[in-house]
Amino acid sequence: MNVKKIWTETDFEEMGWHDSHIHAISFPNDDLEFGLDIDYLFQWVLDNTSNSYKFWVSPCTLIFFNVLYLRIDIDYQNMNWLDILDINRSNPRLGLDGKTTLWDFEIVTDKGSIKFESSGYKQVVKKQPIFSESQVLFREKW
Repeated sequence: MNVKKIWTETDFEEMGWHDSHIHAISFPNDDLEFGLDIDYLFQWVLDNTSNSYKFWVSPCTLIFFNVLYLRIDIDYQNMNWLDILDINRSNPRLGLDGKTTLWDFEIVTDKGSIKFESSGYKQVVKKQPIFSESQVLFREKW
């Protein structure tokens, strides 16, 4: 399976982040970018012989732009993974410049939610998808 290297907010309707594992979070500073290092599942494949799923999965960086009003409500006391259940966007409106569309984003995880305002995102595929029995690609080194 080969996929394009860069995905953006124009691809939102065809993307889905369910069960994407979050390895790392990068917080906004002067550049107002909020980033997630994730494993993105491009396709779930049912193996009829074992009646279990295998996955086409890639390591990706998901970067949101012009992030404001970041709110994180995650209960990580068990320190056992952090997976995305869904990413929602709503309330499109023009920014103060009258040109930029701003959205309210909510990243729903299995341990809580991350909410913010953003003008969009870019998801960069670091490596083409591999066929895996696991949804998580373990990183050897950072």
